[in-house]
Amino acid sequence: MLRVLGSRFGIVVFALSLLSAASARAATTHRSIMDFVDAQGHVSFGPPGTQQVAGVADFVGFTDTKRDRAITADYAGLADKALGGALGTTFDGDVTVRRVVPNDPKDLRVLVHVVLHTDNELMWVIPFDFDPHNTSNQFGENPLLFGARPADILAGATPALGSSTLTLDFIMPKDGPLPDLEELAFGNTPGLILLSVRVGAEADGFFADGSAGKVQVTQVGIFNNGFHGVVGDASPTESIILIKD
Repeated sequence: MLRVLGSRFGIVVFALSLLSAASARAATTHRSIMDFVDAQGHVSFGPPGTQQVAGVADFVGFTDTKRDRAITADYAGLADKALGGALGTTFDGDVTVRRVVPNDPKDLRVLVHVVLHTDNELMWVIPFDFDPHNTSNQFGENPLLFGARPADILAGATPALGSSTLTLDFIMPKDGPLPDLEELAFGNTPGLILLSVRVGAEADGFFADGSAGKVQVTQVGIFNNGFHGVVGDASPTESIILIKD
């Protein structure tokens, strides 16, 4: 599930029921994936002047309610930025934009489809307590199961590095600057509607006991769909699998 490094978030797949046949045929424009990457790390829902992970701008984390785990996957390179670019995190992908109702000059809404591939990406896994009364800073302070946080790396720990693909579909009131994923998922900006998120990720690294292994992540979230049947919880697929070599 999707979390604001402390709030729920997960892998998401969205049914785009708002698209009519006409909008599906509408002209599509392409934008640089960096339009999305550069928009990340500018929104925080914590107290002013605080960060969920010390020294790192806030971004979205992912959880697994079955295994009571959470993972931070640095899809926007914000942890790498905090490390001065030492990890060499890179990005590739595409952003496409098309009008929701192409033939109505008064309706400026656009459907945005983002596919972001991130390599040399820092990841770490923690145990996660889903008790709603737990208001502690879990992403920043819970003990590590796998990998290392930026502060640990600065102290000499070995980073767990891997790759991910993040796919988003959302609606904006009009074409313009792309949103921070935190605002998109957890904010209340009028007309900004998150439709779906999909995440697939894998990284090699070390467990807290020093043994080598890997993490594999699959997340699917479906929003704005009525929340019935197999998608009733909005996140029908969420797995954070730890594998020892």
